[in-house]
Amino acid sequence: MRACLFGTYNRRHSANRIYARAIAAAGFELVEIHEPLWERTRDKGAAYFGPLGLLRGLLGWLAAAVKLTRRWWTSGGTPVAVVGFNGQLDVLLLRLVSLRQGPRVIFAPLVSLTETLVDDRGVYPRGGMAARALRLLDRLSCRVADVVVVDTQAHRRYFVDVLGVAEKRVVVCYLGADAAVFGDDADSIVTEPPDKAEPPDEAEQPDEAAQPDEAGRLRVLWFGQYLPLHGTDVIGGAVEQLADRDDLSFLFVGTGEARAEFEQRVRQSGAVAEFKDWVDYEQLPALIEKADIVLGVFGDSVKSRMVIPNKVYQGAAMGRPVITADCEAVREVFTDGRDLVLCEAEAGALAAAISSLASTAGHRRSLGEAAAELITGRFGDRELGRCWAGPLSGEETTAEQTAVEGTVAEGTVAEGTAVEEPDVIESTADDEALVGVVILNFNSARATLRCLLAVTGSDYGNLRVMVVDNASQAADRRELEAGMAGRFEARLLLNDENLGYAGGNNAALKTLFGDGCRYVLVLNGDTLPTPTAISSLVACARRNPHCGPVGPRIARDWPGAHSASIGERYWATVAWLPRSLLRPRRPRQTSYEVGGVLGCAMLISRDLYNRVGGFEEAYFAYYEEVDYCLRARRVGMPPRVEPGAEIAHTGWRGFGGGMTGLAAYLKARNLWQLGSRRLDLLEKLLFVPGYFAMLSLSMLGYLFRGRISVLVAMGRGAAAGMGGETGRPPDHVFESGGISLVGGAEPPGETRR
Repeated sequence: MRACLFGTYNRRHSANRIYARAIAAAGFELVEIHEPLWERTRDKGAAYFGPLGLLRGLLGWLAAAVKLTRRWWTSGGTPVAVVGFNGQLDVLLLRLVSLRQGPRVIFAPLVSLTETLVDDRGVYPRGGMAARALRLLDRLSCRVADVVVVDTQAHRRYFVDVLGVAEKRVVVCYLGADAAVFGDDADSIVTEPPDKAEPPDEAEQPDEAAQPDEAGRLRVLWFGQYLPLHGTDVIGGAVEQLADRDDLSFLFVGTGEARAEFEQRVRQSGAVAEFKDWVDYEQLPALIEKADIVLGVFGDSVKSRMVIPNKVYQGAAMGRPVITADCEAVREVFTDGRDLVLCEAEAGALAAAISSLASTAGHRRSLGEAAAELITGRFGDRELGRCWAGPLSGEETTAEQTAVEGTVAEGTVAEGTAVEEPDVIESTADDEALVGVVILNFNSARATLRCLLAVTGSDYGNLRVMVVDNASQAADRRELEAGMAGRFEARLLLNDENLGYAGGNNAALKTLFGDGCRYVLVLNGDTLPTPTAISSLVACARRNPHCGPVGPRIARDWPGAHSASIGERYWATVAWLPRSLLRPRRPRQTSYEVGGVLGCAMLISRDLYNRVGGFEEAYFAYYEEVDYCLRARRVGMPPRVEPGAEIAHTGWRGFGGGMTGLAAYLKARNLWQLGSRRLDLLEKLLFVPGYFAMLSLSMLGYLFRGRISVLVAMGRGAAAGMGGETGRPPDHVFESGGISLVGGAEPPGETRR
């Protein structure tokens, strides 16, 4: 299934980078519907958030919103959309442009506007009109999202208690560090040439964390934008207290409104300090690696107590000892004294912590090793994908499970505490569900082999595939057997006689469900599923356990082409109407109930099969899928379409044109049979005249085109239906259609229209 990052987000921000990585790690195909806006200004001071600054920002956002709207509509959107950091307006826009049946929206704001501009920076006074407007915007942006993803449990309580977001809709997914830059595979971590001589034994290796600079000093690093959250007054006071130490040097990286004042204070203290402007994001790991101590944040605002700063994650990922202010949020992931150092947000406490670490090289090394191990074990791609799989796929998670999942990962718990890992972590993916696939073949080996190749190339791994040959001609059967030999892990069922669409599929359904399959996907041989189609259909069935057959978006002839069907409206009373008049036409992004789905591709669950059974073999071929959907609805299991799943199909047949003689016979016969089996007397009063009107118009069309054989076959089929004929048609019907009865019969499974 596809998922997109939507909006005007800053691509360079680490949180948005991690969101993109999480989407891919959760098994979704990532696309971007993005217009750059917020990265144009790096340092956002008070003037930026003042009235004139906000007006300029709003005008810029409106221009970007027009482009985003056009891109969403022209691309068709995606079933799942993530709106990231700085996305309060973007999430409102997304809901507006996608209307009620839009995508599943995950809003990951990282921080609210209220806590940033009111509580932390004090740009707007508490209780003022601007503060109330910001809080309203925060609440609206969270309310229109299906799920709000936050970065700590402390933040979760803020969104629930202060912003009024429903508790069950707020999920904690810890950020960690961007593994693409700060992971083991990052090029910046490699500092030695690959062809250098072998290093000495471990006991002889120098302590990297204790290596001094050229003047013999240890390096203390801090980087940021000099925001109130960072507590630069605390850092400045600590530097003043440590200024007379000749074994320490400080490096401050970044820009911001408060830098000039902070730099003047540090330089006046006499401490050995260097100031740099921003470095490229990809160069930051190399800078951190050269540091002996990394400083976090030391603010005392509400916001500072609810977040785990990026610099803390990044320093830990690089295996460096980190000192940051003691707060509940940081303790959700880290342990004081084991993988980092916590201190009070006060200059003296910070100075003491720096002094202690500077004098104990072994402690610095053990902290860095433990921190790197924590980040590697808890925040890799696998763990990131598991955490985001629930919000993205729509898995229901209780508040209690969310709280535990946020604090427990891979068995990691607070020291001295035994906590059993909850089932919800293991149930975010359906890797254990065995899914059967049945592909029906009749004299179309090449198309069936293409379909089989597409199925076996699916991203869903736990498949059991069966190809059913419905008594094809000997040459076609040999081609099918030769094409499958040694290439596919698929079973081949060879029928001695043509059992039709219904009978051929029923044999496979009985076998596959008997083998333990949880779902079975029924496919025509002339279909082509996209790589993510099966997993998307299965995910939809899991989210809606009481639904009937699940169908995909059917593309005409090839993947990515125009939609031929995004669901059907099946009513037996008016089944004679052309289906093209009844089909839903408005594209949607999330799954939805429909009257029926096409028989060329439908996913059937074991529960549905147990309650409804297989296809009605009285139809042989055509209209059996209509009958099946009507039966499913009757037992309270309505069909459903998952638009994120796409399967292409060829071989369209309809009363209006394109039918063979046998298809005309079966469609005329079975349509009458459907009405006689599923309608009461009053309903038949509407069905019968409609049936004859449709039949008459269709026969006239074939008469004008000179296809008399099809016209005759249609009339004979109608007569056979009214005469009570069911099942396999008489042999003369096949022979009149030019189909040899030696080794086969009419190909089943053509798409019914």
